[in-house]
Amino acid sequence: MRSQLAIKYPLRAKFLICMVVILAIMIQLLISNSLDDNIKKINFVIGILVLLFIVGAITVALFRSAGKPKSLLLEPGKLVLEGKEVPAADIQGVWINERWYGIKLKRRRIVPMKLCFVLQPRQPAGEPELQQWAEEHEIPVEQRFFIRWM
Repeated sequence: MRSQLAIKYPLRAKFLICMVVILAIMIQLLISNSLDDNIKKINFVIGILVLLFIVGAITVALFRSAGKPKSLLLEPGKLVLEGKEVPAADIQGVWINERWYGIKLKRRRIVPMKLCFVLQPRQPAGEPELQQWAEEHEIPVEQRFFIRWM
């Protein structure tokens, strides 16, 4: 069986809200501490680095979720996502959390963000195709919570 599914990286609203709140707190702390003459330069530099990390994480999350739909190819013995092949033998399971799908690899503790996706709404046959592919390769499909990493 060979089929192609249109997928998209999900918008992580909770992550974005938390990062914006932390960003606001960090900006407030940097402004209030910069008015203090006794602040150490090391603390200020560390605060700026944390601020840059947060802005970078927000930017990456927004660009990933706003990008064009990607294609997931279901081929015999492997998955192909953005040109990278994932052998079926390396997959521990396909996990579903609400409308999010995650492909858990055997050598990883958490689901990599590149293997976490949502199916496009205009493709209702995508879930049965993915489940059929997993059945053919004896990969369990479970409804469960999973942790995603950037």
